[in-house]
Amino acid sequence: MKKLLSIISVLSLFLLYSCEKNVITYNATDLDQDQFAQIRLVYDLPIVTSTTHNITMLKYNDQLYSQVGTALGSILPNSMAKYHRIPVGSNKVDAYKGAAKDVLAYTSNFTIEKGKWSAFIYQENQPPLLVQDPEEYVTGHPWADTVAYVRFVNLFHKADGVTPYGRLTLKVERIVNGVTQWVDVATCDYKEASTYNPIKLNRKGIAIWSGTESSMIFALFDANGNQLQYFASTSASTKAAHRVTGYSLTKGVNYIFHLNGKEGTNYATQSIRVSTISIN
Repeated sequence: MKKLLSIISVLSLFLLYSCEKNVITYNATDLDQDQFAQIRLVYDLPIVTSTTHNITMLKYNDQLYSQVGTALGSILPNSMAKYHRIPVGSNKVDAYKGAAKDVLAYTSNFTIEKGKWSAFIYQENQPPLLVQDPEEYVTGHPWADTVAYVRFVNLFHKADGVTPYGRLTLKVERIVNGVTQWVDVATCDYKEASTYNPIKLNRKGIAIWSGTESSMIFALFDANGNQLQYFASTSASTKAAHRVTGYSLTKGVNYIFHLNGKEGTNYATQSIRVSTISIN
């Protein structure tokens, strides 16, 4: 018995020594929020989609920040809604395209204050539109509420890709007493961002619900209440009502719906992109 206790004591000492010698530490410092801002870049130029326009490298102040390929309507890096850290005050951003990452697609100087920001590239010759993000997001009650939250950013243009389209309202399709209706989600003018507005999700009679409403349909309406029109196919000579289909929203989650692109004179010259960023 004494031998067994001795062996256990030795093993305990060995394990304690091993743990002390193999502690993994990381060199980290707190972000000085008075000296640095957090920014995520959103690539929303009003041009027709093409892989030749994809960003392949991103620099701030001549320092490499990302080499992840990012398509039009996406964020940099093209993954989750991550932020980059840059100094408060004057900054320069350079975005490159091409396989060799050597073709300058966008460059601009801008000034940023402390906080968290989404920066939308909406014109090639303009600094990004800075939209401040909340430090904390509303999520609602985890059990009682069936609500998601949507911010709408309007960067849509006329057919020339320069002239703003104007005031737009994002609406969601709902069936009320058997009648299809469009319910307002958010309204904003060109180069504006709405607040985060609650949108009640539909359980669709599901008893055990995942918390996500799928197959949602959205649409855009102008200041006169007319639904946005587009050419639905290459053979279309007249426009039809534009609908944004196949979306899923989860309760307690905040989303940015950002609209970019332009109207066209035919199918090939139009580009209507409603993209989303899931925040939390």
